[in-house]
Amino acid sequence: MNTIDVHDLPDPVARAVTETVQALREQLNKNGNQAAPRLPAWPLGSTGTLGRDEIYDDLLDHKINPRHP
Repeated sequence: MNTIDVHDLPDPVARAVTETVQALREQLNKNGNQAAPRLPAWPLGSTGTLGRDEIYDDLLDHKINPRHP
């Protein structure tokens, strides 16, 4: 993509788009030569995969069946 059509946008919005694109270019140029950051990993490896259901199971159960103290 070489152009973004902003002809029907108000001038302040069009300028904001231009400034945003420029800021993104500067950020990419600043970080462009860096390797992706190394994220921490659990040292014991994995025992399987977790899906959204397993991750949020307790939260969803609490919303459906609130526990009363």
